Amino acid sequence: MQTTKGVVIAAKGRMEVRDDCPLPDEPCPTGAFIRPLIWSPCTSDAHLCATGCEALPYLLGKAVGHEMCGEIVRVGSDVHDFKVGDRVIVDAVMPVWRSLEAQDGNAKNRSDNMYWGVDYPDRGGSFVETYYIRDADMNLARIPEGVTLDQAIMIPDMMCTAFEGVSQAGIGYGESVAIIGVGPVGLMALAASVLRGAGRVAVVGSRKICFDRARQLGATEVYDYHEEGYLERMLADNGKPFDAVIVCGGSENSIDEGLRILKNGGTLVNMSAYFGDKMIAIDPADWGFGYGDKTIKGVGCGGGRLLMERMAALIANGRVDPSILITQRFHGMDSVPEAMDLFLEHDRDMIKPVIYND
Repeated sequence: MQTTKGVVIAAKGRMEVRDDCPLPDEPCPTGAFIRPLIWSPCTSDAHLCATGCEALPYLLGKAVGHEMCGEIVRVGSDVHDFKVGDRVIVDAVMPVWRSLEAQDGNAKNRSDNMYWGVDYPDRGGSFVETYYIRDADMNLARIPEGVTLDQAIMIPDMMCTAFEGVSQAGIGYGESVAIIGVGPVGLMALAASVLRGAGRVAVVGSRKICFDRARQLGATEVYDYHEEGYLERMLADNGKPFDAVIVCGGSENSIDEGLRILKNGGTLVNMSAYFGDKMIAIDPADWGFGYGDKTIKGVGCGGGRLLMERMAALIANGRVDPSILITQRFHGMDSVPEAMDLFLEHDRDMIKPVIYND
């Protein structure tokens, strides 16, 4: 076992750059080593840092990160579709495609990613000098001609999460959609809803920069959750309850608030994570007293090569430009902790930072 340079969570609220992150001497036959070209931190990384990996204690002292694009520097003997030098999008979820979950149509529910409760001794997250994945053919996608690194880095998590959730909401032409939480995933859910043919798309948030981006992406209305009675105004402006609600942020109250403005027979998709110990309360009346046919789905990031290739095709053909999410740019691995501080300090001018490995 060799080691590589990486960014680790050293303690509660503190990240460090170290040179002792594990890396196998050779990739497994289906695996690959990848040199990162660009990274982007995520709120889940920030939560782990802020809490000192309280929810996943085995990650303390290991490299974090899961949003990365890079260049292949080595492949295993059984890798058929990729070669050294290919510039690739790297899956954030890493489904295990040889699994019963995959056969059952839920591949992402069996993951080879470090965030899924397993302490892998031979690897960690993607904030490293050399990243190791074990299924290159299934969990990498080439960056197409004309797609920039700024665009590609938003595919593994921001697009694959948002588009998966909107797909499961089953939005039809001309239907109304409410998006609660208009950060980076919420903005991509907005873009996906517009592409699905939604009519009215109302978003809830509070930051001007997010509202500005939302209007650019096709939001018909924006609502500040700090303003009293904003839910009632949403219903009045829509003229009826919404056909679908997408929850991408907020608090433990957001699901109940979403149900309050959702029509009977509608679907609420939650893509927000709840790591704390607070209970999620649902008012029976908001849920149609239990018989309103209101469906609640908890949806995680979709993974795999095919989904990433389809997201890249949307970008390559001008259907969406996810680089609109980028608000800060950094250079070099040593600046990853500085980029993460934007999340920890709740910078209101930040949507997504990126770090170039140059």
